[in-house]
Amino acid sequence: MFCTPSGASPTHRVRSLDRLWGNRPFWTAVLLVLFALLSAAKPVVLHDGGAVTCFSLLFLWLATYFFGSRYGAAVGIAFGLVRLWITWATGEYINFVPGALVLEYPLACAMFALGGLVSPSEGEKDAQPESDAHVGHARQLRLGYLVGVLAMGACYVVSAVMFYPPDREGFIANLLFCISYDMSYLLAEAALTLAVLAVPQVVDAILFVRGVATQSREDPTLSHF
Repeated sequence: MFCTPSGASPTHRVRSLDRLWGNRPFWTAVLLVLFALLSAAKPVVLHDGGAVTCFSLLFLWLATYFFGSRYGAAVGIAFGLVRLWITWATGEYINFVPGALVLEYPLACAMFALGGLVSPSEGEKDAQPESDAHVGHARQLRLGYLVGVLAMGACYVVSAVMFYPPDREGFIANLLFCISYDMSYLLAEAALTLAVLAVPQVVDAILFVRGVATQSREDPTLSHF
């Protein structure tokens, strides 16, 4: 026989859990906390700034994937400011030129919202069987993430060319070096993340959480998750 703690009836607990469905502020806070914690975990740090983190960019992307590009761009600015603080707190190199700070943190994180422009597959648009809809969601998840990484990388490259001393003589040579430097750690993390996103159970879990975060408990479309 199970005893229910005083003041915490099963009905009350169920109602409390129901509040998580469609609760955008709560899930945004969860993504922000995970992003901050994983941004501080850096298995690889480059000498002139930049690091491979433990999948932090995935949680930045999920803010857009869950709630759309406009919302993702807005909260991306907040994520970027948090990332700036984490970078400073963990002793990673920071260029304190104002233009570089804007490009590399709030703007770079907001640019991840461009991944939201990746549309679902035609099968999902046409309301094909559930398996086709799942494939469309998974494609959007992976491809949108990659677009976000490339958009962030573009901000880093522009910042490097504009606000860092040239590492090579000549504009083209320096541009190519900046691209290779900044994209090296971003694409390394992206490759690891996409490998994880190739696991069906991981995609299923993300799609389920997306459904919980964006829909009411009674929404019939949750059957697709």
